[in-house]
Amino acid sequence: MKRQILTTALLALICTGAYAQRDKVKIQDTQARLLDVTSNAYVKPLTVELKVDKTKGRIRDEWTLTKEQAEGEMKGDIVNIRSYAVYMSSQKHDADVIVAATFNFRTNDEGTGYLITVVGYPATFENWKTADSSDLEWIRMEKTLTTNDREKISAVVK
Repeated sequence: MKRQILTTALLALICTGAYAQRDKVKIQDTQARLLDVTSNAYVKPLTVELKVDKTKGRIRDEWTLTKEQAEGEMKGDIVNIRSYAVYMSSQKHDADVIVAATFNFRTNDEGTGYLITVVGYPATFENWKTADSSDLEWIRMEKTLTTNDREKISAVVK
């Protein structure tokens, strides 16, 4: 008898729960014509002078990378590794850029990591100014001479 009452109660509970699972869904979908508003910003080019630090002359820095850094974090990308080395040398010499940088990238003697050597001239930027018409002519000429794909040459507006 207990078993029958328990079964009936359980069945009633399940039926009530099943009835309560009913969901009411309303959907509305509307579409209108869209006009995307876009804005363009135009920035005049800046020019700057590059001053090579003659007191330091040609620098030679060697940086050590673990295998995890070079192969994992930098994914073995030589461009990324070179950028890291230039960054470290720029920080060391308080420079904005390393002019005519050359690199030597090799495995260390133990085979546990890598060494990258940077050789170049540290330089800083000086005399920032907005480009004038003579500068714009240089920019136009540089783009024409250094771009092989003529479609990618963008106009310089005076």
